[in-house]
Amino acid sequence: MGNKELGKIPLTTESMVFSIFTEFMSRTAKIDDLVDAGKRFLMRFDQELGYFRRPQINKNLNAVSEIIKCNMTERMKSYLNASCTHSHQNVQNLSQLQNCILGLQDILKKAKALLDESRCLAENAYKVLTEADQNALGFIQEHVVGPLENQTISPEDQVETFDVEEKSVSYATMMMVIYNMLKLDYTMQEKIVRSLSLTTSLSELETYCQMWNLRPYVDDDVMRHAWKSMP
Repeated sequence: MGNKELGKIPLTTESMVFSIFTEFMSRTAKIDDLVDAGKRFLMRFDQELGYFRRPQINKNLNAVSEIIKCNMTERMKSYLNASCTHSHQNVQNLSQLQNCILGLQDILKKAKALLDESRCLAENAYKVLTEADQNALGFIQEHVVGPLENQTISPEDQVETFDVEEKSVSYATMMMVIYNMLKLDYTMQEKIVRSLSLTTSLSELETYCQMWNLRPYVDDDVMRHAWKSMP
């Protein structure tokens, strides 16, 4: 699809859409920062839970048995009676685990607010375009809005939208595609945080950390294209 099909979009419209796009990418950068902060909280939770559930000392080992016999003080007896743990360490671990959960919940709250702002910006760009050119409206409705609502948009669809010559349409399209990716990423993070507890297995936590870090719903090529479009 070329210029003849989309028509001529006024320069003022392009300036308005680009301004909105700049604000949108600012929100995207803040969301990326929150994802990094959340990763640190999640890794800390993994570490603290490992400390909390660390295995007890194997008293049947010869070397350990000899150490215990040679140092059977009242303090050692208390330690053994407490299943070889220090109560104050358990309290500290539980406190750190709770802090991690609260930190992750706060990050999700801030990310949700930024996502809502991003959605409003994408909708504003769409509104500006529809008021300026009905052909642009038809293109975006057919190739972007519909697939996004049904979550059927593919990388091939994204590439097609970026081939449109009008920058304003390209900016609006990128905002919609990126918002959808970030929304799916947020939904994944929300499910991870809700599933965290003292009974979460270490293998589960390892998978959660990998998924949080990999961000499988975010297409790196799309993001690079968007950042390259910035001045």
